[in-house]
Parts: sequence; C-alpha cells; structure tokens
Amino acid sequence: MTKSCKKNRNSEKGIALFVAIFTVLLITAIGASMIMLTMTDTTISGNFRDEQKAFFAAKAGMEEVRDRFRNTADNSIFTILPAALPGNPTSFLYVLNPRNAEADTPWLTTGSAYPDTEVCNELSKMGSACGSPLPGYYSTTASPTYAMNPVSSWKWTRINLKVNSTASGTSTTNLVDNTPGLGPGALVCWNGAYEVATTLGTCAAMNPNFLPVYVMTTLAVTPSGSRRMVQAEAISNKYPTLPGPVIFDGASPIFNAPSSNAFTVNGNDVPNGGHGGAGCPAANNEYALGAYNDPAKQTLTTDANGRPQSYQGLNGTPTVASVGNVGSQLTMLATVGGLQNLASAVTLMAGNESNVYGNNPSTILRPGTDANPQVNVVNGDVTLSGNWHGAGILLVTGTLHFHGTPTYDGLILVIGQGAVIKDGGGNGTLDGSLLVANLYSGTPPSNYGPLLSPSSTPGIPYFDWTGGGTANFQYDSCWSTMMNTLQSYRVVAVREMMY
Repeated sequence: MTKSCKKNRNSEKGIALFVAIFTVLLITAIGASMIMLTMTDTTISGNFRDEQKAFFAAKAGMEEVRDRFRNTADNSIFTILPAALPGNPTSFLYVLNPRNAEADTPWLTTGSAYPDTEVCNELSKMGSACGSPLPGYYSTTASPTYAMNPVSSWKWTRINLKVNSTASGTSTTNLVDNTPGLGPGALVCWNGAYEVATTLGTCAAMNPNFLPVYVMTTLAVTPSGSRRMVQAEAISNKYPTLPGPVIFDGASPIFNAPSSNAFTVNGNDVPNGGHGGAGCPAANNEYALGAYNDPAKQTLTTDANGRPQSYQGLNGTPTVASVGNVGSQLTMLATVGGLQNLASAVTLMAGNESNVYGNNPSTILRPGTDANPQVNVVNGDVTLSGNWHGAGILLVTGTLHFHGTPTYDGLILVIGQGAVIKDGGGNGTLDGSLLVANLYSGTPPSNYGPLLSPSSTPGIPYFDWTGGGTANFQYDSCWSTMMNTLQSYRVVAVREMMY
C-alpha cells in the first residue's frame, strides 16, 4: 500500500462515530417530539373531557330543576316558581347546589365566587339596571332526592319568565310570534303549539289555557376550573277540563246507543266521586253527551232521544236528552295536532315502560286504584273484560273493546282510531270522562284512511253499544285536574351561553 493511500484512510477516521451520534440525536429529537405530542394530545383530551364534564353537569342541574317543576315531584318547586317579570320582586329563583360545599351568592354580580353575569341581559329586556344584589332574587337548594355520586359540579340554576327582546344591534323588536306593536319586555306564553307574546301581564289573562315559558340558566364549574353555562326554555300544556262524561271529539259522530233502560250517562259533576279532595275544582255540570259542533249535536240528539231519560245533565229532562255542543270548550283538543300533543303528554306521564303496551295486550299489569291511580297507554287495540277495574288515565290509540263488567275511575282517552265497542251483559261503570277522537280519514272501526294533518279537525268518532246490563257513566271533573298536575315540563329550546 502506498503512502498516499494510508494518508487518505487516516483522514476518514471518526466518521462512523459522527454518523452514530447524529443518528442518536435525531432519534432522540423524534422521540422527544413524540413525547411532547403525546403529552399535548393528553392535555387536550383532558381539557376536552373536563369541558364536557362541565357541560353535562350543567345539563344535570337543569334537568333536576326541570323535573322539580312537577307539582307531584319530590321537593317540588311548583308553588314557588317566578310569577313576576324580571326586575320585579320574586322574579329570579335561584336553585343552589350545596353539595359542592360552597355557599355561593350568584345574585351578587360583584363579590361572588360564581356570579350570574348573564342575568343582566334578562334585565335589559325590561329596561332595568343590573345592580348588585339583583332586584327580585330569592333562592332554594338542590334536592337530596336527585343527589349524584360523585357530586355533580353544577353551582346554581336560575329560573325566570321569558320575555321578548330586541334584535342584537338594531332597534327592531324580535317578537316570538312576529306580532308587531308589543315591544320588548312582553311576556312570552305557550299556547299548546308555539310561543306567543302578550302585554296583559299574565298568560291566563290572554287565555285560561296558556301557560308561561320559563327560562332556566345553569352554571357548572369543575374542580379543575372548566366552566359551562347552559340555558333552556321549559314549557307545559294546560289541557282543558274534559267537558262531560262522554265526548265525541269530531264531526259526523256514529253512536249506536244501547237500548237498555239501565244504561245512564250523567253530566252532573261529582268531583272525586263526591268525596272532594285537594285540588278538585268546584262542581261544574256538563252535557251528558258532548258534541264537536252543532251538526254533530243534532246527530247525537237523534241517537239519544230514543231513551232521553238515560242522558241527564245540562238541559236534560225526562223527555229531552242532555246533548250539547262543547267544541269551544275543547280548545286545543279541537284539532288533530292538539290531540296528538295530548297523547304524547299522556305517554310521557306513563313513564314506566311496563305501563306502555303494544297491540292487544293480554292484561294491564297495573290498572290503578283510587288510592294509587296509574297512567297506562295502549298503542293499538285493547279488550277490557270480566270484572276488570282500574283508575287513573287510560290512553288507547286503537279500538277500545268493553266486554262484560269492566269499571274505571278516571279518564279514558280513545285518541287515534277513535272507536269504542261495548258488548255483553254486565254492570260496568265509568266515573270520570270518556273522550273519543279519530285522527284518520274514513269511517271507524275498520275503514281508516291516512292520518289527518295536525291543523285538521278530527275525523268521525265511533261508539257502538250492544247487549244488556246496567252501565253508568258519571261525570267527575277532578280527574282532568289530576291529569294537569301529573304533567312534566319539557324543554323546547337549549343553547349554550358564554361565561
């Protein structure tokens, strides 16, 4: 080997070490980058998870408060819900969550750990200043019945009446029902289908069956500091008292009246079976047979006048059957949409899946008693036979078939196919009201066309009665009152607020 080759080889010494060190440094940098990226992803995931925990904690607090709107709920707040517009005395109800071991005062817009900063928007709709403490606040606490483990991190929920506001950045009034001339601050009501505004001060002044829309605003803060504020609007329907013991809710009713002298329908009101009771209204006598309109009244009168003494109530005499047009008293129940709304509300009242049945159930497991009434729903046909007895509310969307001696205390709502058939002997009775409404075109009990539109008037109601035996339908308005007290408030709008 020549001297020059040795010199070239010597000049290459150390290159392998340099390459190895460079490779190690490169791998180390890549590893460190991956570790940093993993830590960043973990932090992002943790922050996102904590934000979600705050969001669902706020939803949990809102749902607890919404459920306590019910008059029959544990620790109900029904009797202390705000009745005044924002800024007036008792206009802001705060439900505090002491399970967080913090005594918060959100009505202090300054000096509070978790102040209610959004409430000023509500006051601005009324042209009122925010101030500290807020005008018109009062408070209660979360209910132990709804306690979660681990403790939910919602801090408080504010409840107030919804009022109109002005569109952001403009002087145009943003009215819920686009009615001009009401201006900001008008009270917002629920009419059973949508929101309407009024300057009359109360929803009842606008219509006895209208109820206010409540706004619930909930703040949740996690231990690590994530904050979410959720706002929702809650509504409930006030259904009219069913006007009589038997109501044919639809034009051109078919009533194959029984021929037995022992059959009676009495529209003279006996609230709670004559025993009175908390929440029962004063007696209000109605017609024995309630008709949808005047032509329907004439049809029912012709059907009933074969034995007029069997139908007593308003304007009834031994020689004239008590039959009247109750269409104006049905209000929202005079449309298919209103009847569908009622059916949906009753299904929600049933709650427990074991109280909701499919077509032709073999039995109703919990028919109810006077002391413990139940809400049952049959999505289809049902036959009540023998000595079956129940109490509460029964909704049937198909054909209701009475056979033998079934008795019921409460409301029977045949809403859907709108067909009732009674046959066989027996001494069955109904103490309450029977409403028959057909939501389809065609003639019951077998000729059904398509479902009618929500804005349509109901179709032909059908009631066929054959067979002998004693049967008595006695009007009791108190069951309608019970139906309204069992209702839950439901959410019609949800939004997240900046905090």
